[in-house]
Amino acid sequence: RAIGVGVKDRGAELLVTSRTYERAIELSTKLEGEAIVWEERHSANADVLINCTPVGMHPKMNDTPFEEAGLTRGMIVFDTIYNPEQTLLIKQARKHECRTVTGVEMFVRQAELQFKLFTSEDAPLDVMRETFRRTISSANY
Repeated sequence: RAIGVGVKDRGAELLVTSRTYERAIELSTKLEGEAIVWEERHSANADVLINCTPVGMHPKMNDTPFEEAGLTRGMIVFDTIYNPEQTLLIKQARKHECRTVTGVEMFVRQAELQFKLFTSEDAPLDVMRETFRRTISSANY
């Protein structure tokens, strides 16, 4: 939901899909977006793809929420999954020269803002990123 709010706040069109169409309608209504049927997600011609589903998460790392054929050069692909960081979706997106954002990066950037808020200092991003990666490494990072 927070990602959808951020998308709308920046003036972008928001298309929402879910494996349960009723859920897509509910969320798109709250976010003032448009619901699309899960099976039609590949024909949306989106510039940005954001995966907020658990599809591709450990232990089902060979699954992906989006067909590779739908990925196009220059598309931005943001996968909120951080375990594993290199999901099948992220790997395929990079193969197709998409710009990618991983779940680890999302997690670290949120922590960066919190660190700055509480300390008024810049966060040590590299240290935070590597610490987080080590923490999740026992779960097939």
